[in-house]
Amino acid sequence: MKQTTLDGSIPIAPKEMKELKRVYDQLCFFADKAHAMQRLKEIKKSLAELHKPVPHSNAAPRSISLSPTSSGNCARDKSSLASRRRSSCDPEGQEKVIIALEGEQAELQKILSEIHSRPVQHIRPEDTAAALKSLGKRVTKKEVQDVMWEVDEKLDGVIDWEEFQLNFERNIRDVSGLEPASFYHMIQFMIYDRNNNGMVSIDETMNMLYARVGRDKMELTITKLFGGDDGAPIKEVGSQGGEIDFTRYWEVVVKEQQKRFSESELGKILSEKKQKNKKK
Repeated sequence: MKQTTLDGSIPIAPKEMKELKRVYDQLCFFADKAHAMQRLKEIKKSLAELHKPVPHSNAAPRSISLSPTSSGNCARDKSSLASRRRSSCDPEGQEKVIIALEGEQAELQKILSEIHSRPVQHIRPEDTAAALKSLGKRVTKKEVQDVMWEVDEKLDGVIDWEEFQLNFERNIRDVSGLEPASFYHMIQFMIYDRNNNGMVSIDETMNMLYARVGRDKMELTITKLFGGDDGAPIKEVGSQGGEIDFTRYWEVVVKEQQKRFSESELGKILSEKKQKNKKK
């Protein structure tokens, strides 16, 4: 039997609280860290490619992904990550590239460490905007202000840990659909996205949902997120049992929140009033 709070709701599980804190730490000064975090992902991918076993001599030479700032005998990278052209290096050239990438990696990690060690950690409007942009959702300055307003209880222009946690708790316990939830939707997606690849997988989602809502509700939520409209079968797309991006996630959760409100007592009252006004 699941433990409940005095109001009948299920408290945040320790595992979920740990992930919530991870996302909070990630979002604090996100705008200052975004470039370094993205570049570290690129470097990690490039180093993994460079450290692969050397192919047989009769095979085509292994190609690598280079940094725009890398030096050596290899050609500089001039295209996007998705369509970048690869260039080949001899063993000595590859070693130079590895050393350069590892040096850049260390510098970027140092920058992130300095940001993480700032005595006061909080989330600013520019951090929220940068995080949403990284997930593929561009927002206006007014929309960012509205999202911040949902969470900024102290009205000091930033979001601290206490406000962050309070907003999350209010939303997971909301049954009316009335709780402002734009910020929460972003947070919940980032909690599910444990490997920070900008996608949420079925495996990642199930892992977090089961402890909070149980098997039946978990399966219903999974079907809504990863299946088609109106409960269509789940489509196995991508890795880890299927993946969706933030755009798809946002569409589903906003639709579900609107449905929850329309089925609430207040929602039914407003709907009845609207119908009466149409008849007049």
